[in-house]
Amino acid sequence: MRHLVWFVLLVFPLPGFAQDTTTNATFIGVKPQYGFIIPHSRAIREISSSRPWGISMDYGWVLAREEDWRRCNCYSRAGFSLFHVNYANPDELGTSTSLIMFAEPFFNYGGDWMTSLRMGVGPSYLSKIYDREENPENLFFSSHLSFLVHLDLSLFYRVTDRWYVSFYAKYNHISNGGIDEPNKGMNFPTFGAGVDYLMRPVDYKSRQPLPPGNNGIIPSLGAFATMKNVTVGQDEVTERTFGYGVMLKARKRLTRLNGINLAGEYLWDGEIRAKSNRKNDPHQLSILAGHDLTFGRFIFSQYWGTYLWAPYYEKNFFQRYALTYQITSHLRGGVTLKAHAEVAQNFNVLLTYDLR
Repeated sequence: MRHLVWFVLLVFPLPGFAQDTTTNATFIGVKPQYGFIIPHSRAIREISSSRPWGISMDYGWVLAREEDWRRCNCYSRAGFSLFHVNYANPDELGTSTSLIMFAEPFFNYGGDWMTSLRMGVGPSYLSKIYDREENPENLFFSSHLSFLVHLDLSLFYRVTDRWYVSFYAKYNHISNGGIDEPNKGMNFPTFGAGVDYLMRPVDYKSRQPLPPGNNGIIPSLGAFATMKNVTVGQDEVTERTFGYGVMLKARKRLTRLNGINLAGEYLWDGEIRAKSNRKNDPHQLSILAGHDLTFGRFIFSQYWGTYLWAPYYEKNFFQRYALTYQITSHLRGGVTLKAHAEVAQNFNVLLTYDLR
């Protein structure tokens, strides 16, 4: 997950440093919240009974310029959030503190009520992690430095031109991406109400939607690689493994925001070789289909994959998530995460090249 953090820090568009900063208003916000842990595995069902609570503090920009509108045919916000959570179990789960980078497009604007969808990602420090001797029940976390992603649905009410009250539901996931084990990861929805203050009022001008641009089929070839520490043998020796693969993908934009994709993937997985004492076949061949969400130079892809050849796995299906950034007209760089249901399998650095 550390690779993803550095990637986002390098390419995340910071409106506060752009030349035209006078038209984008800065805002600050505070969001207390309360939630619960989803017991997605029998192994963590008992420890999942606690009720986490926390607070997030936001700093960002309302992106109201015409060039910001063109990214998604919508107004949006972007910024940073400091998110602290107490898991109400100090001995086993402790707390987490995360620095989140987020993008938040609005569905509607201009009236007293507004709705938005926020997507956030960032590094997280965990105070309590798994220890075979001292903390064996905490199968959620195995490394102090992990990674948090969240998705928020928010409803805003305009109190004045500068003050807004928000009501929101938030889905959070913390995982180290399979870099260390055990790595069950934690899914915990939270809910709450917050307040935002704009440094100056924002004029949401009425604008005409732009055409989606290139809506033909765009083929691309991608290469990805991963590194992972796995525990092998009865002595639980930690071994560093590597994996690499290629993906041939075709995507088609349906609207300026949405598109569909179809892909074929080959993966050589060193984790399988290590866990099976070099006996099992590490080769995997898969087909994938999914959805692309385009936000400016970013594409967030969600895939549903099925194995054509993967003799090591009993499961037939998996998910893959990818975040890429357009570096040149043809080259994209980013990260991708593979998961089997709720368990993250491996995290990869990704480069793709558009073939047209």
